[in-house]
Amino acid sequence: MLKQVKLKTLFSLSTKSAFALLIAATAFTQIACNDDDKVVGDGSVQTDPTAIIPTKGKTYTYQIKDEDGSVATQITRVKNVRDSSGIAVFDIENKISGDGSETVLMMKSFSKGGVTTNEIALPAAYATLLEEFKGSDLVKSIKISGFPQYQLLENTAAVGNKMTFKGEPIKLNLVLAFEEDGEEFTTEIDAVLTYEDGAVKKVESVTTPAGTFSCSKWEYSYELITKTFMNGELQDQSNELRLVSEWTSPGVGVVKSVESDLLGTPTSVTELKKVD
Repeated sequence: MLKQVKLKTLFSLSTKSAFALLIAATAFTQIACNDDDKVVGDGSVQTDPTAIIPTKGKTYTYQIKDEDGSVATQITRVKNVRDSSGIAVFDIENKISGDGSETVLMMKSFSKGGVTTNEIALPAAYATLLEEFKGSDLVKSIKISGFPQYQLLENTAAVGNKMTFKGEPIKLNLVLAFEEDGEEFTTEIDAVLTYEDGAVKKVESVTTPAGTFSCSKWEYSYELITKTFMNGELQDQSNELRLVSEWTSPGVGVVKSVESDLLGTPTSVTELKKVD
């Protein structure tokens, strides 16, 4: 039993980090961007000033505080801008560090028809999860599906503007095998993450240590259902619903984000600390 508890704790800590990256990511529509697309330099060509995308040449530093007291730092920057079928596509790097580890999440983002979209694809998420378990001889298999994930945000700052998610729910299956007192055990964890569409609830100024920004305040939610099996029998199930308030600004992206439980208690707060 002690070993089972340890394994569940290991999974909880690892998936918390991986899913946090997925939740933080916004989306991208189905326009392809090949590696050999033309780089358009500083992004001044064919860019949209209303796009909810960071500005190339600037570095954005965020602080992420979780309910358990842990603090992480996220550094976001546009690595380059590419011309894909006449649309400026931004390659965005998010470097997240904390508790002695560092994870890099790559995204693509662009604006078309008054809508900003970003993408997180399977390879980045899968690599992140594998990194969490690197060196462990307990992991028998990991399967993940539901990628790429898309999120579309209407650019104009107006109450009622929509945030739309596209893609199947993200599904994660993890199988851990171990031996205790000469007996073999298998623990299997199934997790399903589902987003619900959101909208702009307010247009307001938001002040952080990085300055004051004119923002759209979005509200949306997501649900994470996790089931744990021991030797094929269901042992535990948790249903976590999180409410998200997120403030965004053109030329910046996310300024602040607060995740809360159903009682309104914050579980995670992300805030822009400085822009260099």
